[in-house]
Amino acid sequence: MEGGSTETSVKSQTNPIEPQGKLRNWVPSLLYMALIFAVSSMKQEQLPLPKFEWLTIDKLYHFIEYAILGILLAWAFVKARPSIVPSKHIWLAAAVLSILYGASDEWHQSFVPGRFATLADWVADALGSIAGVLAVYLYYKKQAAVSSRHSEE
Repeated sequence: MEGGSTETSVKSQTNPIEPQGKLRNWVPSLLYMALIFAVSSMKQEQLPLPKFEWLTIDKLYHFIEYAILGILLAWAFVKARPSIVPSKHIWLAAAVLSILYGASDEWHQSFVPGRFATLADWVADALGSIAGVLAVYLYYKKQAAVSSRHSEE
């Protein structure tokens, strides 16, 4: 019986995608989501929409904002995966959660004076979310490859 628990303990130490069940891993993403909500709640002077709003600096801000959220959510899923999410789906879960939060933020802005929801903003949010999750995925994939090479030596 002790041999099984030692094996589990060693397995937990070598697997970077092992749930640890710690709420503290979710705090950064939850605080960041609260910050997004707070900033989105601020009244803004009514700005005219450009004729072609898909290529404005605002889209870069949306992309970066949600890339950060994607990174934080992916990190939280890696460090403290909820038991209802299978390990192989953590990347999808992180991206979907971030993308849905972006959609809810756009909807929320439609109620704030001087702000409005646009499809272009949400697309920038979604692309940023995917990029952020992908960055964390690639980081862990590289870590696993390096770890695998070291264990073979």
